[in-house]
Amino acid sequence: MTDENSSNKRCARRYKMETKVEFYVDADIIGAKSIDVSETGVRFRTDFPIKIRMRFEADGEIKEREAQLVWADQSKDGMSYGFEFVPDSESYLFS
Repeated sequence: MTDENSSNKRCARRYKMETKVEFYVDADIIGAKSIDVSETGVRFRTDFPIKIRMRFEADGEIKEREAQLVWADQSKDGMSYGFEFVPDSESYLFS
């Protein structure tokens, strides 16, 4: 992720927070179309972002939210993923 002082396309303020995140994907079958395939992997496209349910601690309490994958990046330190929360009836995490 870029530093919060850097120029970027984000529309919401970022808060530094390290916490354990648990997530799960519903057992639904999601349709996709392959773009290319190699001996080591596949790249594919879906009509809609892949949604997951995640659980993490914020402000001393456990939060559970639905989110959709919007980007992924691989670096020497491992994989990083960006998920956007799906709006629901709960209030925002940081008001």
